Amino acid sequence: MAARLATPTGRAQYRQRSALVEPGFAQIFQRFGRHLNYRGRQAVDAEIKLLGTVHNINKLINHTLKKHS
Repeated sequence: MAARLATPTGRAQYRQRSALVEPGFAQIFQRFGRHLNYRGRQAVDAEIKLLGTVHNINKLINHTLKKHS
């Protein structure tokens, strides 16, 4: 990973990730907390996907309401 980030392309991609991905994680953690309720790989995967889906649906609803008002 360090070798990949040492290249100009790697740095640019990492900057893009921080602008696109990290705010979504921060918003999910702020709303739902940093602790998961389930244990085990499949259960945790399902819970994270559910939280992400709820987060995205909420953003879609808020965007639609703002657009129609």
